[in-house]
Amino acid sequence: MSTPLLEVTDLSVSFGSDNGQETVLNRVSFSISRGETVVLVGESGSGKSLSAMSIVRLLPHAARIDSGSILLNGQDLFKLSERQMRNVRGASVGMVFQEPQSSLNPVMTVGAQIAESVRRHQGIRGKRLTERVCELMDAVGINEPYEKSCQYPHEFSGGMKQRVMIAIALAANPELLIADEPTTALDVTIQAQVLELLKAVQAKQNMGMLFITHDLAVARQIADRIVVLKEGQVVETGTNEVFYKAPSHPYSKALFDAIPSWDKRLREGLAPSLDVRATLLTVEKLRVWFPVRSGLFEKKIPPNKAVDGVDLEIYEGETLALVGESGSGKTTLSKAVLQLLRPTAGSVHYADKDLCQIDSRRLRSIRSDLQIVFQDPYSSMNPRMLISDIIKEGMNAQNVGDSIKDRDDRAAHLMEQVGLEVGHLKRYPHEFSGGQRQRICIARALAVEPKVLICDEPTSALDVSVQAQILRLLRELQDNLGLTYLFVTHNIGVVAYMAHRVAVMYRGQIVENGNVQQVLQSPEHEYTRTLLHAVPRLDHNS
Repeated sequence: MSTPLLEVTDLSVSFGSDNGQETVLNRVSFSISRGETVVLVGESGSGKSLSAMSIVRLLPHAARIDSGSILLNGQDLFKLSERQMRNVRGASVGMVFQEPQSSLNPVMTVGAQIAESVRRHQGIRGKRLTERVCELMDAVGINEPYEKSCQYPHEFSGGMKQRVMIAIALAANPELLIADEPTTALDVTIQAQVLELLKAVQAKQNMGMLFITHDLAVARQIADRIVVLKEGQVVETGTNEVFYKAPSHPYSKALFDAIPSWDKRLREGLAPSLDVRATLLTVEKLRVWFPVRSGLFEKKIPPNKAVDGVDLEIYEGETLALVGESGSGKTTLSKAVLQLLRPTAGSVHYADKDLCQIDSRRLRSIRSDLQIVFQDPYSSMNPRMLISDIIKEGMNAQNVGDSIKDRDDRAAHLMEQVGLEVGHLKRYPHEFSGGQRQRICIARALAVEPKVLICDEPTSALDVSVQAQILRLLRELQDNLGLTYLFVTHNIGVVAYMAHRVAVMYRGQIVENGNVQQVLQSPEHEYTRTLLHAVPRLDHNS
Protein backbone atom coordinates (compact mmCIF):
# COMPACT_ATOMS: atom_id res chain seq x y z
CA MET A 1 0.00 0.00 0.00
CA SER A 2 1.40 3.41 -0.99
CA THR A 3 2.23 6.03 1.64
CA PRO A 4 -0.44 8.74 1.95
CA LEU A 5 0.43 12.21 0.69
CA LEU A 6 -0.83 13.72 3.97
CA GLU A 7 -1.21 12.06 7.37
CA VAL A 8 -2.80 13.92 10.27
CA THR A 9 -2.52 11.86 13.45
CA ASP A 10 -4.04 12.61 16.88
CA LEU A 11 -3.97 16.39 16.32
CA SER A 12 -5.01 18.33 19.42
CA VAL A 13 -5.15 22.13 19.54
CA SER A 14 -6.18 24.40 22.42
CA PHE A 15 -6.72 28.11 23.02
CA GLY A 16 -5.49 29.88 26.12
CA SER A 17 -7.83 32.01 28.25
CA ASP A 18 -8.07 33.46 31.74
CA ASN A 19 -9.74 30.23 32.83
CA GLY A 20 -7.00 28.01 31.41
CA GLN A 21 -6.72 26.10 28.15
CA GLU A 22 -9.78 25.18 26.09
CA THR A 23 -9.36 22.21 23.74
CA VAL A 24 -10.79 23.00 20.30
CA LEU A 25 -9.37 20.04 18.35
CA ASN A 26 -9.26 16.71 20.16
CA ARG A 27 -7.15 13.90 18.64
CA VAL A 28 -8.19 14.54 15.03
CA SER A 29 -6.86 11.99 12.53
CA PHE A 30 -7.28 11.58 8.76
CA SER A 31 -5.14 10.99 5.68
CA ILE A 32 -5.18 12.01 1.99
CA SER A 33 -3.64 10.09 -0.91
CA ARG A 34 -2.51 11.54 -4.22
CA GLY A 35 -5.46 12.17 -6.50
CA GLU A 36 -7.93 11.78 -3.61
CA THR A 37 -10.41 14.33 -2.27
CA VAL A 38 -11.20 14.21 1.43
CA VAL A 39 -14.03 16.48 2.58
CA LEU A 40 -14.21 17.82 6.14
CA VAL A 41 -17.90 18.29 6.99
CA GLY A 42 -19.32 20.02 10.04
CA GLU A 43 -20.90 23.19 11.32
CA SER A 44 -19.25 26.45 12.34
CA GLY A 45 -17.02 25.87 15.34
CA SER A 46 -16.52 22.18 14.62
CA GLY A 47 -12.82 22.66 13.86
CA LYS A 48 -12.77 22.30 10.05
CA SER A 49 -10.82 25.47 9.22
CA LEU A 50 -8.62 25.07 12.30
CA SER A 51 -7.57 21.62 11.06
CA ALA A 52 -6.62 23.14 7.69
CA MET A 53 -4.72 26.02 9.30
CA SER A 54 -2.81 23.53 11.45
CA ILE A 55 -1.53 21.80 8.31
CA VAL A 56 0.11 24.99 7.02
CA ARG A 57 0.89 26.26 10.55
CA LEU A 58 -1.09 29.46 10.26
CA LEU A 59 -2.86 29.20 13.61
CA PRO A 60 -3.83 32.29 15.66
CA HIS A 61 -1.30 33.39 18.28
CA ALA A 62 -3.54 32.20 21.09
CA ALA A 63 -3.64 28.66 19.70
CA ARG A 64 -1.34 25.91 20.93
CA ILE A 65 -0.69 22.51 19.40
CA ASP A 66 -0.85 20.09 22.32
CA SER A 67 -0.18 16.80 20.56
CA GLY A 68 -0.13 14.92 17.28
CA SER A 69 1.76 15.03 14.03
CA ILE A 70 1.19 16.15 10.44
CA LEU A 71 3.25 14.37 7.78
CA LEU A 72 3.46 15.63 4.20
CA ASN A 73 5.28 13.13 1.99
CA GLY A 74 6.58 11.57 5.21
CA GLN A 75 8.04 14.87 6.48
CA ASP A 76 6.82 16.12 9.88
CA LEU A 77 5.65 19.70 9.28
CA PHE A 78 5.78 20.48 13.01
CA LYS A 79 9.57 19.99 12.97
CA LEU A 80 10.22 22.50 10.17
CA SER A 81 11.42 26.04 10.82
CA GLU A 82 9.23 28.97 9.82
CA ARG A 83 11.55 29.65 6.86
CA GLN A 84 11.12 26.06 5.68
CA MET A 85 7.33 26.32 6.11
CA ARG A 86 7.24 29.36 3.82
CA ASN A 87 8.54 27.09 1.07
CA VAL A 88 5.85 24.50 1.86
CA ARG A 89 3.02 27.04 1.71
CA GLY A 90 2.17 27.71 -1.90
CA ALA A 91 4.77 25.33 -3.35
CA SER A 92 3.72 21.99 -1.82
CA VAL A 93 0.38 23.09 -0.38
CA GLY A 94 -1.93 25.54 -2.18
CA MET A 95 -4.90 27.21 -0.50
CA VAL A 96 -8.24 28.57 -1.75
CA PHE A 97 -10.16 30.55 0.85
CA GLN A 98 -13.90 31.11 1.30
CA GLU A 99 -14.11 34.81 0.45
CA PRO A 100 -11.97 35.75 -2.57
CA GLN A 101 -12.75 39.48 -2.25
CA SER A 102 -11.03 39.71 1.14
CA SER A 103 -8.17 37.41 0.04
CA LEU A 104 -7.19 39.42 -3.05
CA ASN A 105 -5.27 42.71 -2.88
CA PRO A 106 -7.62 45.43 -4.21
CA VAL A 107 -4.79 47.70 -5.40
CA MET A 108 -2.94 45.05 -7.44
CA THR A 109 -4.03 43.67 -10.81
CA VAL A 110 -5.04 40.03 -10.75
CA GLY A 111 -2.17 39.25 -13.12
CA ALA A 112 0.35 40.79 -10.70
CA GLN A 113 -1.06 38.72 -7.84
CA ILE A 114 -0.80 35.46 -9.79
CA ALA A 115 2.69 36.46 -10.97
CA GLU A 116 3.80 37.06 -7.38
CA SER A 117 3.13 33.43 -6.51
CA VAL A 118 4.77 32.11 -9.70
CA ARG A 119 7.87 34.25 -9.17
CA ARG A 120 8.15 33.32 -5.49
CA HIS A 121 7.88 29.57 -5.91
CA GLN A 122 9.15 28.90 -9.43
CA GLY A 123 11.61 31.74 -9.99
CA ILE A 124 10.17 32.56 -13.43
CA ARG A 125 10.66 36.13 -14.67
CA GLY A 126 10.34 38.31 -17.76
CA LYS A 127 8.33 37.28 -20.77
CA ARG A 128 8.00 33.69 -19.56
CA LEU A 129 6.35 34.97 -16.35
CA THR A 130 3.64 36.76 -18.37
CA GLU A 131 3.11 33.62 -20.44
CA ARG A 132 2.82 31.47 -17.31
CA VAL A 133 0.24 33.85 -15.76
CA CYS A 134 -1.85 33.66 -18.95
CA GLU A 135 -1.52 29.84 -18.98
CA LEU A 136 -2.84 29.65 -15.42
CA MET A 137 -5.73 32.02 -16.11
CA ASP A 138 -6.64 30.03 -19.21
CA ALA A 139 -6.43 26.77 -17.21
CA VAL A 140 -9.05 28.02 -14.74
CA GLY A 141 -11.40 29.15 -17.50
CA ILE A 142 -10.73 32.91 -17.65
CA ASN A 143 -11.15 34.02 -21.26
CA GLU A 144 -8.87 36.65 -22.83
CA PRO A 145 -6.26 36.08 -20.10
CA TYR A 146 -3.82 38.77 -21.23
CA GLU A 147 -6.46 41.53 -21.18
CA LYS A 148 -8.05 40.24 -17.95
CA SER A 149 -4.66 40.02 -16.20
CA CYS A 150 -4.48 43.83 -16.34
CA GLN A 151 -7.77 44.24 -14.48
CA TYR A 152 -8.37 44.63 -10.74
CA PRO A 153 -10.37 42.33 -8.43
CA HIS A 154 -13.36 44.69 -8.25
CA GLU A 155 -13.79 44.28 -12.02
CA PHE A 156 -14.45 40.55 -11.61
CA SER A 157 -17.60 38.72 -10.49
CA GLY A 158 -17.54 36.47 -7.41
CA GLY A 159 -17.08 33.35 -9.49
CA MET A 160 -14.28 34.90 -11.55
CA LYS A 161 -12.51 36.09 -8.38
CA GLN A 162 -12.62 32.53 -7.09
CA ARG A 163 -11.06 31.35 -10.36
CA VAL A 164 -8.24 33.86 -9.79
CA MET A 165 -7.73 32.43 -6.29
CA ILE A 166 -7.54 28.92 -7.73
CA ALA A 167 -4.97 30.12 -10.31
CA ILE A 168 -2.83 31.58 -7.49
CA ALA A 169 -3.12 28.33 -5.53
CA LEU A 170 -2.06 26.27 -8.57
CA ALA A 171 0.80 28.58 -9.56
CA ALA A 172 3.52 26.31 -8.13
CA ASN A 173 1.86 23.00 -9.07
CA PRO A 174 1.18 21.99 -5.44
CA GLU A 175 0.83 18.37 -4.40
CA LEU A 176 -1.98 19.21 -1.98
CA LEU A 177 -4.77 21.77 -2.43
CA ILE A 178 -6.75 22.98 0.59
CA ALA A 179 -10.11 24.50 -0.42
CA ASP A 180 -11.85 26.13 2.57
CA GLU A 181 -15.56 26.68 1.75
CA PRO A 182 -14.63 27.87 -1.78
CA THR A 183 -18.23 27.87 -3.09
CA THR A 184 -20.23 29.06 -0.06
CA ALA A 185 -20.82 32.60 -1.35
CA LEU A 186 -21.46 31.56 -4.97
CA ASP A 187 -24.66 30.96 -6.91
CA VAL A 188 -25.49 27.37 -7.78
CA THR A 189 -24.48 27.68 -11.45
CA ILE A 190 -21.13 29.31 -10.58
CA GLN A 191 -20.68 26.80 -7.76
CA ALA A 192 -21.13 23.94 -10.24
CA GLN A 193 -18.50 25.49 -12.55
CA VAL A 194 -15.97 25.88 -9.71
CA LEU A 195 -16.49 22.29 -8.52
CA GLU A 196 -16.02 20.98 -12.06
CA LEU A 197 -12.90 23.12 -12.44
CA LEU A 198 -11.38 21.80 -9.20
CA LYS A 199 -12.07 18.19 -10.21
CA ALA A 200 -10.58 18.71 -13.68
CA VAL A 201 -7.40 20.37 -12.35
CA GLN A 202 -7.02 17.69 -9.69
CA ALA A 203 -7.32 14.89 -12.25
CA LYS A 204 -4.79 16.55 -14.54
CA GLN A 205 -2.18 17.14 -11.81
CA ASN A 206 -2.99 14.13 -9.58
CA MET A 207 -3.23 16.43 -6.55
CA GLY A 208 -4.56 15.48 -3.18
CA MET A 209 -7.37 17.82 -2.08
CA LEU A 210 -8.73 18.70 1.34
CA PHE A 211 -12.14 20.29 0.77
CA ILE A 212 -13.95 22.00 3.65
CA THR A 213 -17.70 22.59 3.62
CA HIS A 214 -20.86 22.49 5.71
CA ASP A 215 -22.96 21.69 2.63
CA LEU A 216 -23.55 17.93 2.40
CA ALA A 217 -24.80 18.19 -1.18
CA VAL A 218 -21.57 19.89 -2.28
CA ALA A 219 -19.55 17.27 -0.41
CA ARG A 220 -21.47 14.56 -2.25
CA GLN A 221 -20.39 16.00 -5.62
CA ILE A 222 -16.66 16.17 -4.95
CA ALA A 223 -15.64 13.78 -2.14
CA ASP A 224 -13.92 10.43 -2.30
CA ARG A 225 -14.03 10.20 1.47
CA ILE A 226 -15.95 12.14 4.13
CA VAL A 227 -14.69 13.12 7.59
CA VAL A 228 -17.39 14.51 9.92
CA LEU A 229 -16.25 16.88 12.67
CA LYS A 230 -18.30 17.86 15.72
CA GLU A 231 -16.97 20.08 18.48
CA GLY A 232 -13.36 19.39 17.49
CA GLN A 233 -13.65 15.62 17.22
CA VAL A 234 -13.97 13.20 14.31
CA VAL A 235 -17.30 11.44 14.84
CA GLU A 236 -17.55 9.60 11.53
CA THR A 237 -15.45 8.85 8.48
CA GLY A 238 -16.18 6.79 5.40
CA THR A 239 -16.23 6.60 1.64
CA ASN A 240 -18.64 8.78 -0.30
CA GLU A 241 -20.86 5.86 -1.26
CA VAL A 242 -21.09 4.33 2.22
CA PHE A 243 -21.60 7.61 4.05
CA TYR A 244 -24.42 8.87 1.84
CA LYS A 245 -26.11 5.49 1.74
CA ALA A 246 -26.15 4.96 5.51
CA PRO A 247 -24.60 7.57 7.83
CA SER A 248 -23.98 5.91 11.17
CA HIS A 249 -23.42 8.65 13.76
CA PRO A 250 -26.46 10.46 15.25
CA TYR A 251 -24.84 13.82 14.47
CA SER A 252 -24.45 12.92 10.79
CA LYS A 253 -28.08 11.79 10.67
CA ALA A 254 -29.15 15.06 12.32
CA LEU A 255 -27.30 17.05 9.63
CA PHE A 256 -29.18 15.16 6.90
CA ASP A 257 -32.50 15.65 8.70
CA ALA A 258 -31.93 19.41 8.93
CA ILE A 259 -31.50 19.91 5.16
CA PRO A 260 -34.54 21.72 3.69
CA SER A 261 -36.18 19.80 0.86
CA TRP A 262 -39.51 18.87 -0.71
CA ASP A 263 -39.51 15.51 1.11
CA LYS A 264 -38.94 17.21 4.45
CA ARG A 265 -41.80 19.57 3.72
CA LEU A 266 -44.15 16.66 3.08
CA ARG A 267 -42.96 14.84 6.22
CA GLU A 268 -43.71 17.90 8.33
CA GLY A 269 -47.12 18.39 6.73
CA LEU A 270 -46.63 21.84 5.20
CA ALA A 271 -49.22 22.35 2.47
CA PRO A 272 -47.73 22.64 -1.04
CA SER A 273 -50.17 25.43 -1.91
CA LEU A 274 -52.67 27.78 -0.30
CA ASP A 275 -56.36 28.16 -0.84
CA VAL A 276 -57.28 31.20 -2.94
CA ARG A 277 -56.39 34.32 -0.93
CA ALA A 278 -56.86 38.03 -1.46
CA THR A 279 -54.10 39.91 -3.27
CA LEU A 280 -52.13 41.87 -0.69
CA LEU A 281 -49.51 43.58 -2.83
CA THR A 282 -49.31 44.15 -6.59
CA VAL A 283 -46.25 45.17 -8.60
CA GLU A 284 -46.86 46.41 -12.16
CA LYS A 285 -44.29 47.20 -14.87
CA LEU A 286 -41.71 48.08 -12.23
CA ARG A 287 -38.37 49.41 -13.47
CA VAL A 288 -35.23 50.32 -11.59
CA TRP A 289 -32.63 51.63 -14.04
CA PHE A 290 -29.29 52.98 -12.86
CA PRO A 291 -27.66 55.64 -15.06
CA VAL A 292 -24.11 54.86 -16.15
CA ARG A 293 -21.56 57.45 -17.15
CA SER A 294 -18.09 56.77 -18.54
CA GLY A 295 -14.93 58.66 -19.31
CA LEU A 296 -13.53 62.08 -18.45
CA PHE A 297 -16.57 63.91 -19.81
CA GLU A 298 -19.03 61.44 -18.23
CA LYS A 299 -20.39 60.27 -21.52
CA LYS A 300 -23.75 58.55 -21.10
CA ILE A 301 -23.95 54.89 -21.98
CA PRO A 302 -27.00 52.58 -21.79
CA PRO A 303 -28.32 52.31 -18.20
CA ASN A 304 -27.99 49.26 -15.99
CA LYS A 305 -31.50 47.78 -16.11
CA ALA A 306 -31.43 46.08 -12.69
CA VAL A 307 -35.23 45.63 -12.69
CA ASP A 308 -36.87 45.88 -16.09
CA GLY A 309 -40.66 45.75 -16.29
CA VAL A 310 -41.56 43.34 -13.48
CA ASP A 311 -45.18 42.29 -12.79
CA LEU A 312 -45.83 40.44 -9.54
CA GLU A 313 -48.67 39.64 -7.15
CA ILE A 314 -48.26 38.58 -3.52
CA TYR A 315 -51.23 36.94 -1.82
CA GLU A 316 -52.23 37.25 1.80
CA GLY A 317 -50.65 34.60 4.05
CA GLU A 318 -48.43 33.03 1.39
CA THR A 319 -44.70 32.61 0.94
CA LEU A 320 -43.59 33.77 -2.50
CA ALA A 321 -39.98 32.79 -3.26
CA LEU A 322 -37.99 35.10 -5.53
CA VAL A 323 -35.23 33.00 -7.10
CA GLY A 324 -32.27 33.92 -9.25
CA GLU A 325 -28.51 34.35 -9.30
CA SER A 326 -26.51 37.28 -7.96
CA GLY A 327 -27.07 40.26 -10.24
CA SER A 328 -30.48 39.08 -11.42
CA GLY A 329 -32.20 41.98 -9.61
CA LYS A 330 -33.80 40.15 -6.65
CA THR A 331 -32.58 42.45 -3.89
CA THR A 332 -33.09 45.59 -6.00
CA LEU A 333 -36.69 44.54 -6.63
CA SER A 334 -37.21 43.93 -2.90
CA LYS A 335 -35.87 47.36 -2.00
CA ALA A 336 -38.01 48.97 -4.70
CA VAL A 337 -41.13 47.29 -3.28
CA LEU A 338 -40.28 48.80 0.10
CA GLN A 339 -39.39 52.13 -1.54
CA LEU A 340 -35.90 51.94 -0.09
CA LEU A 341 -34.99 52.50 -3.75
CA ARG A 342 -37.27 54.76 -5.73
CA PRO A 343 -38.27 53.00 -8.98
CA THR A 344 -37.64 54.56 -12.39
CA ALA A 345 -41.15 53.62 -13.51
CA GLY A 346 -44.08 51.37 -12.62
CA SER A 347 -46.22 50.98 -9.53
CA VAL A 348 -46.39 49.08 -6.22
CA HIS A 349 -49.97 48.90 -4.92
CA TYR A 350 -50.59 48.18 -1.25
CA ALA A 351 -53.67 49.05 0.83
CA ASP A 352 -55.27 50.83 -2.15
CA LYS A 353 -52.27 53.12 -2.49
CA ASP A 354 -49.49 53.30 -5.06
CA LEU A 355 -46.39 53.44 -2.87
CA CYS A 356 -44.43 54.96 -5.76
CA GLN A 357 -46.67 58.03 -5.83
CA ILE A 358 -47.30 58.90 -2.18
CA ASP A 359 -45.19 61.40 -0.25
CA SER A 360 -42.66 60.45 2.45
CA ARG A 361 -44.99 61.32 5.34
CA ARG A 362 -47.73 58.95 4.17
CA LEU A 363 -45.16 56.34 3.19
CA ARG A 364 -43.74 56.40 6.70
CA SER A 365 -47.14 55.55 8.16
CA ILE A 366 -47.27 52.42 5.96
CA ARG A 367 -43.72 51.25 6.67
CA SER A 368 -44.76 49.33 9.76
CA ASP A 369 -46.79 47.00 7.50
CA LEU A 370 -43.80 46.21 5.26
CA GLN A 371 -40.58 45.07 6.93
CA ILE A 372 -37.35 43.39 5.84
CA VAL A 373 -34.89 40.87 7.29
CA PHE A 374 -31.47 41.23 5.67
CA GLN A 375 -28.92 38.58 4.69
CA ASP A 376 -26.18 39.57 7.14
CA PRO A 377 -27.66 40.13 10.60
CA TYR A 378 -24.48 41.54 12.09
CA SER A 379 -23.99 44.36 9.58
CA SER A 380 -27.69 45.27 9.76
CA MET A 381 -27.49 46.03 13.51
CA ASN A 382 -25.72 48.92 15.23
CA PRO A 383 -22.90 47.22 17.21
CA ARG A 384 -23.01 49.96 19.85
CA MET A 385 -26.69 49.52 20.68
CA LEU A 386 -28.15 47.12 23.22
CA ILE A 387 -30.49 44.47 21.84
CA SER A 388 -33.42 46.06 23.70
CA ASP A 389 -32.78 49.38 21.95
CA ILE A 390 -32.40 47.69 18.56
CA ILE A 391 -35.77 45.94 18.90
CA LYS A 392 -37.52 49.07 20.24
CA GLU A 393 -36.07 51.41 17.60
CA GLY A 394 -38.90 50.70 15.15
CA MET A 395 -41.54 50.88 17.87
CA ASN A 396 -40.30 54.33 18.85
CA ALA A 397 -40.31 55.53 15.25
CA GLN A 398 -43.81 54.18 14.52
CA ASN A 399 -45.32 54.97 17.95
CA VAL A 400 -46.10 51.34 18.70
CA GLY A 401 -47.10 50.98 22.34
CA ASP A 402 -48.59 53.51 24.71
CA SER A 403 -45.63 53.84 27.05
CA ILE A 404 -42.01 52.90 27.64
CA LYS A 405 -43.20 49.98 29.77
CA ASP A 406 -45.43 48.72 26.93
CA ARG A 407 -42.45 48.74 24.58
CA ASP A 408 -40.21 47.03 27.12
CA ASP A 409 -42.85 44.35 27.64
CA ARG A 410 -43.27 43.87 23.89
CA ALA A 411 -39.50 43.57 23.40
CA ALA A 412 -39.40 40.89 26.12
CA HIS A 413 -42.33 39.05 24.50
CA LEU A 414 -40.65 39.20 21.08
CA MET A 415 -37.42 37.72 22.49
CA GLU A 416 -39.40 34.77 23.82
CA GLN A 417 -41.34 34.51 20.56
CA VAL A 418 -38.14 34.06 18.53
CA GLY A 419 -36.67 31.60 21.04
CA LEU A 420 -34.23 33.81 22.95
CA GLU A 421 -33.91 34.64 26.64
CA VAL A 422 -35.38 37.89 27.93
CA GLY A 423 -32.22 38.48 29.95
CA HIS A 424 -30.27 38.83 26.70
CA LEU A 425 -31.93 42.18 25.96
CA LYS A 426 -29.10 43.91 27.79
CA ARG A 427 -26.41 42.41 25.60
CA TYR A 428 -24.73 43.68 22.44
CA PRO A 429 -24.86 42.07 18.95
CA HIS A 430 -21.29 40.72 19.11
CA GLU A 431 -22.27 38.54 22.08
CA PHE A 432 -24.53 36.35 19.94
CA SER A 433 -24.01 33.63 17.34
CA GLY A 434 -25.07 34.15 13.71
CA GLY A 435 -28.33 32.26 14.18
CA GLN A 436 -29.17 34.21 17.33
CA ARG A 437 -28.46 37.52 15.57
CA GLN A 438 -30.86 36.55 12.80
CA ARG A 439 -33.53 35.80 15.41
CA ILE A 440 -32.97 39.27 16.85
CA CYS A 441 -33.40 40.82 13.39
CA ILE A 442 -36.66 38.90 12.98
CA ALA A 443 -37.82 40.18 16.39
CA ARG A 444 -36.94 43.74 15.33
CA ALA A 445 -38.98 43.36 12.14
CA LEU A 446 -41.94 41.92 14.07
CA ALA A 447 -41.84 44.72 16.65
CA VAL A 448 -43.98 47.03 14.51
CA GLU A 449 -46.59 44.33 13.74
CA PRO A 450 -45.97 43.98 9.98
CA LYS A 451 -48.23 42.22 7.50
CA VAL A 452 -45.52 41.58 4.86
CA LEU A 453 -42.01 40.43 5.69
CA ILE A 454 -39.34 40.48 2.98
CA CYS A 455 -36.63 37.95 3.84
CA ASP A 456 -33.51 38.69 1.78
CA GLU A 457 -31.34 35.54 1.90
CA PRO A 458 -31.91 35.26 5.68
CA THR A 459 -30.30 31.81 6.02
CA SER A 460 -27.56 31.79 3.38
CA ALA A 461 -24.75 32.40 5.88
CA LEU A 462 -26.02 29.91 8.46
CA ASP A 463 -25.14 26.29 9.19
CA VAL A 464 -27.69 23.72 8.14
CA SER A 465 -29.03 23.03 11.65
CA VAL A 466 -29.29 26.76 12.48
CA GLN A 467 -30.90 27.33 9.08
CA ALA A 468 -33.47 24.67 9.93
CA GLN A 469 -34.26 26.45 13.21
CA ILE A 470 -34.76 29.82 11.49
CA LEU A 471 -36.97 28.32 8.77
CA ARG A 472 -39.05 26.52 11.38
CA LEU A 473 -39.37 29.77 13.33
CA LEU A 474 -40.52 31.67 10.22
CA ARG A 475 -43.13 29.00 9.49
CA GLU A 476 -44.46 29.11 13.04
CA LEU A 477 -44.66 32.90 12.95
CA GLN A 478 -46.53 32.75 9.66
CA ASP A 479 -49.04 30.26 11.10
CA ASN A 480 -49.53 32.21 14.34
CA LEU A 481 -49.49 35.78 13.00
CA GLY A 482 -50.76 35.34 9.44
CA LEU A 483 -47.60 36.87 7.96
CA THR A 484 -46.96 37.11 4.23
CA TYR A 485 -43.39 36.44 3.05
CA LEU A 486 -41.44 37.52 -0.01
CA PHE A 487 -38.51 35.13 0.37
CA VAL A 488 -35.45 36.12 -1.67
CA THR A 489 -33.01 33.23 -2.12
CA HIS A 490 -30.86 31.21 -4.49
CA ASN A 491 -31.18 28.06 -2.34
CA ILE A 492 -33.58 25.74 -4.17
CA GLY A 493 -33.87 23.46 -1.12
CA VAL A 494 -35.19 26.38 0.95
CA VAL A 495 -37.66 27.19 -1.84
CA ALA A 496 -38.93 23.60 -1.94
CA TYR A 497 -39.36 23.58 1.83
CA MET A 498 -40.84 27.05 2.41
CA ALA A 499 -42.56 28.48 -0.65
CA HIS A 500 -46.12 28.24 -1.96
CA ARG A 501 -45.25 30.01 -5.23
CA VAL A 502 -42.00 30.77 -7.04
CA ALA A 503 -40.98 33.69 -9.26
CA VAL A 504 -37.73 33.15 -11.19
CA MET A 505 -35.76 36.29 -11.98
CA TYR A 506 -33.16 36.61 -14.73
CA ARG A 507 -31.46 39.81 -15.91
CA GLY A 508 -34.00 42.07 -14.26
CA GLN A 509 -37.10 40.25 -15.47
CA ILE A 510 -39.45 37.56 -14.15
CA VAL A 511 -39.06 34.69 -16.61
CA GLU A 512 -41.23 32.12 -14.81
CA ASN A 513 -43.88 32.34 -12.12
CA GLY A 514 -46.11 29.65 -10.65
CA ASN A 515 -46.88 27.03 -8.02
CA VAL A 516 -43.74 25.73 -6.29
CA GLN A 517 -44.33 22.12 -7.26
CA GLN A 518 -45.01 23.03 -10.87
CA VAL A 519 -41.96 25.26 -11.27
CA LEU A 520 -39.48 22.96 -9.51
CA GLN A 521 -40.67 19.72 -11.08
CA SER A 522 -41.76 20.91 -14.55
CA PRO A 523 -39.92 24.17 -15.32
CA GLU A 524 -40.86 25.82 -18.60
CA HIS A 525 -38.13 28.42 -19.09
CA GLU A 526 -34.65 27.39 -20.19
CA TYR A 527 -33.01 29.51 -17.48
CA THR A 528 -35.07 27.79 -14.75
CA ARG A 529 -34.04 24.39 -16.11
CA THR A 530 -30.37 25.49 -16.11
CA LEU A 531 -30.68 26.76 -12.54
CA LEU A 532 -32.27 23.53 -11.28
CA HIS A 533 -29.79 21.36 -13.18
CA ALA A 534 -26.88 23.10 -11.40
CA VAL A 535 -28.24 22.35 -7.90
CA PRO A 536 -25.99 19.72 -6.24
CA ARG A 537 -27.88 16.51 -5.47
CA LEU A 538 -27.66 14.45 -2.29
CA ASP A 539 -29.14 11.23 -3.66
CA HIS A 540 -29.93 10.46 -0.04
CA ASN A 541 -33.20 8.90 1.01
CA SER A 542 -33.98 11.81 3.30
